[in-house]
Amino acid sequence: MNFKKYIAATLILFFIISCEIKTYKLKNGYSKAAIDKMVYQNKKYFNKSVLKKIDTLVIYEEYNSTTYPEIAYANVLARENYKNTDTFYGVYKFYGNGNFNLFFLDRKKSLFENNTFDPEYTGWRGVLYFQDNVIKGDLITQVTGMGEIGIIKQTFEFYGDTLIVKREKSKSANEIYIKRKIPIELLKNKANW
Repeated sequence: MNFKKYIAATLILFFIISCEIKTYKLKNGYSKAAIDKMVYQNKKYFNKSVLKKIDTLVIYEEYNSTTYPEIAYANVLARENYKNTDTFYGVYKFYGNGNFNLFFLDRKKSLFENNTFDPEYTGWRGVLYFQDNVIKGDLITQVTGMGEIGIIKQTFEFYGDTLIVKREKSKSANEIYIKRKIPIELLKNKANW
């Protein structure tokens, strides 16, 4: 009987390990990107018509509308929200080929470096696609505290300079991002996945 349990446990463990998304480390030495092209498979549903709503020559940076005990709301860009002790904030960069990145920046570092928006150096990768007249995205990112990599399904809504990100199966509120122009030479990197 114990032998059967051992075999069953071994098979389950093997299945879990074999289903894990295979990754490699990016040039910063700790960020990871998926190797398996299957995680990017929804890109085949990308439609260039969505680029009419998306500015690929800018970044979209996180906007906070968070409640804090000492104030009613902090309606401000995350990089300017000094009430928040967490200094990191998210930035989306979209590419003309249907790929996108989610980068995390630190507001303590006000200057951008040449590799700040280099997808081979840092950032989480994603692919855009069009489904049921909605712009969707698969973000391949860390999904557990143990560092496990998985796919987060998102919906993107663009309204002028504003981006609303809705995460499927998430109980948290929608995220708001605001368009920001930065020197174009910082956004020259290719996104080939």
